[in-house]
Amino acid sequence: MKYHSFYMRLLCLILVIGAFMGYDFVNKNNSQVQKITELQDRVTALEKQQTEMLTAIDEAAKAREEAEAAAEEAKAQAAAAKTKDNSSKDTAENTDDAENIYKDGTYTGSGQGFGGAVEVQVTLANDSITDIQVTSASGEDSAYLSQAEGVISTIISAQSTDVDTVSGATFSSTGIINAVNDALGKAENQ
Repeated sequence: MKYHSFYMRLLCLILVIGAFMGYDFVNKNNSQVQKITELQDRVTALEKQQTEMLTAIDEAAKAREEAEAAAEEAKAQAAAAKTKDNSSKDTAENTDDAENIYKDGTYTGSGQGFGGAVEVQVTLANDSITDIQVTSASGEDSAYLSQAEGVISTIISAQSTDVDTVSGATFSSTGIINAVNDALGKAENQ
């Protein structure tokens, strides 16, 4: 009996410690399950984003191929028109240059993209945009830039910079559009 009270207190102490340890164990398991769920959600979101980016890159590559084919066709047509008009070259050049909005040639321009300046080279022939090349965009993320380059084929097809930006690469495609506008401004007949 003398030690009965001591053993009861010791038993209570052991039960309290066991309850705290059990509670801590359950909390750790719950937080680990929550972390695993969050990681699974992140992985799913990243996989979806990767799929979207790969699709956009494929679309941009196809659009660029189409634009290059259209540019080659325009170059061929321009070369054919040039040889056709070769006999009255001096007179035609003087009147054509005055009537054209833009001077033929290759012009550079720059615009602000997401990560800094985007520089392009625009080739013009007979008031037509025949080619656009991005020459520098060191501050741009390569995935977004390649996605944004899809706007080039749209500009060449429309023969205008009044086109929609590329969804998912809005700032980069806006930089390309502004750079083309800058180059066109330098090419204007005055």
